[in-house]
Amino acid sequence: MSKKQIAAVAAAVVALTMGAGAVFYSAEARQVATNRQASSTFRGDLRNGSPVLLRKALPPAPVQWQSALERASQQKSLRKSDGILARLPKAELDRTRLPVILPRAGVIDAAKAKLVSFGDAYALNMPQAKGVQITMYGNRSFVPAEAGAVSKRPVARLLNVVEDVRISQMEDGWTGTFTRYGVVYSLDVSCDDIKSPDCQSDGYIRNAIAQFDDVTLGAEAQAEANRAVAKPANWLDGAVQSVRKLTKAS
Repeated sequence: MSKKQIAAVAAAVVALTMGAGAVFYSAEARQVATNRQASSTFRGDLRNGSPVLLRKALPPAPVQWQSALERASQQKSLRKSDGILARLPKAELDRTRLPVILPRAGVIDAAKAKLVSFGDAYALNMPQAKGVQITMYGNRSFVPAEAGAVSKRPVARLLNVVEDVRISQMEDGWTGTFTRYGVVYSLDVSCDDIKSPDCQSDGYIRNAIAQFDDVTLGAEAQAEANRAVAKPANWLDGAVQSVRKLTKAS
């Protein structure tokens, strides 16, 4: 595993939105950011030698819980076994307040999957053969950014993927970003050997993104989803009761 991937799994590194003009910046990411990045891109300050953001974080992005619940129910009925779910630490999953998207069983090797949760963000790392690392990030937590600070990478349309995906090449591989259920997800593919066929082109990451069509919700996400889905019904019940009272009064 490269140093970059170790840091990523340990700290849910920076994930950019797709045009919303905002950026997620974790506490650990602040510690490794350069002074120049902190002062120019993020308008931060130095405290005890570490860059600190001066901007107040925005409220967590709203999640399309109904769609996530429907997809989770559908995929649960299709699973032949719990697979990767059985390997994820329950405590980490349960405190994740957003849908955790998972790869289709039997395509991506999930034997060594590791989930690290930060509540409103998470990182899911899955080491593959021949020094290839796949890491999926999800986040719904942002701070305001300068106009134009978010990369305007070209949009790609992938086979069997509903969302637009922005793919770009990194020093040690590729990264792809997309929005699903109102949440920003980023998939990184890195190779110990940059000359590996899996990192020579964007073919491998395109196929990898297409495999992430499963989803699950931990305890906190499930609770928030239940509250969100119940609101319309509660509002309607209240309206019906009000109409009945008015009818009786007349």
